[in-house]
Amino acid sequence: MNTEAYSLARSGDIKVRLVTVQLANVKANISMDSAVAAVDGTSAYWKRMSNNRLSMSVASKETFTSKATSWQRYPDMMNTIANELGWAPSPYTALVVFVSSPTLSDGAYGAGWSYNGTSGRVIMPLPASLTRSVLTHEFGHVLGLMHANSLECGSGAQDVSSNANGSFADATCSIREYGDSMDLMGVSQTTQPTISSSLWDFGGFGTGREIRNLGKVSNVGSYTLTAWAGTADNRAVKFTDPVSGEVYYLELRLPVGFDAGTAVNGNRGVKIVQQFGSGSLVLMPDSHRFAGYYSARHAWQAGQTFTTHAGTRVIINWISDSAAGVTIEPTTGVGGTAIAELASATTQLGASTSGVSCGLRNGGCFQLFGNGAVIWSAGTGAQASLYGPVRDAWARTGSENGPLGYPTSALICGIRDKGCFQTYENGEILYSAASGAQPSTAGAIRTAYRKAGAENSALGYPTSGEVCGLRNSGCYQSYQRGEILWSQATGAQLSEAGPIRTAYRKAGAENSALGFPTSGKICGLPQTGCYQGFQAGAIIQTPATGAQLSPNGPIRTAWANSGFEGGPLGYPTGETTCGLVNGGCYQPYQKGAILWSPATGAQLSLNGPIRTAWAGTRYETGPLGYPTSAVICGLSNGGCYQAYQHGEILYSTASGAKPTTTGAIRTLYRNNAAENGLLGYPTSAEVCGLVNSGCYQNYQKGAIIWSPATGAQLSPNGPIRNAWSATRYETGPLAYPTTGVVCGLVKSGCYQNYQGGAIIWSPTTGARLSPNGPIRTLWQQTGFETGRLGYPTGAQTCNTTKTTCTQPFTGGKITWTTTRGAYIN
Repeated sequence: MNTEAYSLARSGDIKVRLVTVQLANVKANISMDSAVAAVDGTSAYWKRMSNNRLSMSVASKETFTSKATSWQRYPDMMNTIANELGWAPSPYTALVVFVSSPTLSDGAYGAGWSYNGTSGRVIMPLPASLTRSVLTHEFGHVLGLMHANSLECGSGAQDVSSNANGSFADATCSIREYGDSMDLMGVSQTTQPTISSSLWDFGGFGTGREIRNLGKVSNVGSYTLTAWAGTADNRAVKFTDPVSGEVYYLELRLPVGFDAGTAVNGNRGVKIVQQFGSGSLVLMPDSHRFAGYYSARHAWQAGQTFTTHAGTRVIINWISDSAAGVTIEPTTGVGGTAIAELASATTQLGASTSGVSCGLRNGGCFQLFGNGAVIWSAGTGAQASLYGPVRDAWARTGSENGPLGYPTSALICGIRDKGCFQTYENGEILYSAASGAQPSTAGAIRTAYRKAGAENSALGYPTSGEVCGLRNSGCYQSYQRGEILWSQATGAQLSEAGPIRTAYRKAGAENSALGFPTSGKICGLPQTGCYQGFQAGAIIQTPATGAQLSPNGPIRTAWANSGFEGGPLGYPTGETTCGLVNGGCYQPYQKGAILWSPATGAQLSLNGPIRTAWAGTRYETGPLGYPTSAVICGLSNGGCYQAYQHGEILYSTASGAKPTTTGAIRTLYRNNAAENGLLGYPTSAEVCGLVNSGCYQNYQKGAIIWSPATGAQLSPNGPIRNAWSATRYETGPLAYPTTGVVCGLVKSGCYQNYQGGAIIWSPTTGARLSPNGPIRTLWQQTGFETGRLGYPTGAQTCNTTKTTCTQPFTGGKITWTTTRGAYIN
């Protein structure tokens, strides 16, 4: 894009090679007469703009069939056709092509290219209602002009400065291409409004006398504008802002000449434009985005004031049917007047010690006084900055060049604790005797602080500025009673002084496993509890339990599933502690604990008889290991149980809580319906150390006895167990049972075998021992209780010398002697 202005020496008739082109894939009737008429209309417009120095005429008319297609991008289509025609640029020549398609790519109504401002190419679709104005617009490109644009700002700003990288200082602002519909080089329309004075000046049009150039304005001046579409000399004004060095053009748009159809309503008045490369930029009274393609508010009206971003003011004094009066007041004048007015009303400043100096950021000015200064900018007006801690703090941030920008208020005192504050473009500085003066910069942290009540909140006054560079690009600001922390992921959150904050800082604050806070402190929980959420957990506090960390993980999840503090565990009473056996962890709570291991997951262990019994086994280090379930109730007789890696603990009111450890005894118990079986609930733990390495466990209705030789056997309460008890259990002659009690014998009898014999019971005979030996062997040979002897009715007895023994039966007696052996009496 050419950005060098053109000379008035540019003069001549541009010879047009006019070609109607049939595309390869679409054919149409292309009116050569309409095409010629469009060239003639274009010439008339540019002759008027150039004071008859530039014109266009058709030198040749041709028809042509091309290999180009309608689906090509229009630059590619133009290149194809120009190459086929063998056209090359030369001064004061142009190639104009009308193709057999009603539209061009990207919805373009036409396109033009320039070669040094006197030669170029134009491609147009089929002639239509916009053809004349569009072709005139495209010849503007041939003559070296680009588009007429508008400034569009979400803030509605009238003007805006640029950053060093070329971006707008107001991030809501952008360029709306074609946004100036009061200029031929703007959006397409049937009318052909006069090009703006900035493009006129850039293109070297007219006589050179149409625009009065004031240069860099240093004094207030008033000027008269006449219709820009008219013919008078000096009908527009051009001036350079004394601070920014930017150039502005003032022109009056009235409904005369080429502006007859467009300079109406809100577009009738003073138009303010700037050069934008080889294009232009209109600065409207309201830069908010307008709907559609055409704005009805381009012009400034009488009584309105335009202020450059550097502070120079353009006052629209009056507008008539033929002229307008404007006053230009440069920044130095505007700023100096405002500073003087404020100084006279602010006696605390004392006498001036310097003159007014300008050239600060964004065209600002200042003047020094005995007790401070007055600082002015176009955006903030004049504000006093009194010597003292607030001004010192502002200076430390870089004054108007720092993040706070210019002051927007005076120093205001009388707030809490005899504090003071002063507001700035991007925040404020707060002061109290206890905290000193500290900046509160606009942003998420300041917003959260003000939402909480600022200095009247629980945080009090800031004690530092905003500090960044934390983990994950986080920031914080300290206050008398806490701080506010911010990260991109969590936003700004309060961390108030108190037990929760103390616990958070002790854990490592944002560098801890908890990360940044995700909420402020929330109270009103049961037992006067409070909590604060963090990225990876929470801290929960009550007067009784103190502040405890609850980091995200299986333990916190299990607590959450139980209802948090409203559940059976209540509040945590300590931190999560790891390093237990097999890589386990636990956290204590008011009413129990949660234990976790990689193998079992997180399980609740509620205070009560089951947990007490587990404690008696040495918790996870004991034979049961870690719990694998919660406490489950609803068993028979109101019982409960909790499962563990190596067994379970069962509880009932009658039996208490007793462990049942994984092994043969537990297997047999479960195979016999556990608490629902004939034994009921356990009444003791498993006890070992019996004779021959045996073990047993007692139950409500009996016991289970185990030895390596016999395995686990039931010994239910009843006459058989009583009889065994009378023999001293496993230490007696029968030793360990080798079966359970077996019933269903004749006459409703039952028996149980032992290592040393058996016990046989019937309703009529009771429980009788049958020890291994010759008498039992003979009884067996008769068929036990089904034989002629029936059931034993008494114990086996021997004489003192053990030479004779007998045992009675319902059908007789068996006698044994050393000489005869066993025989039936």
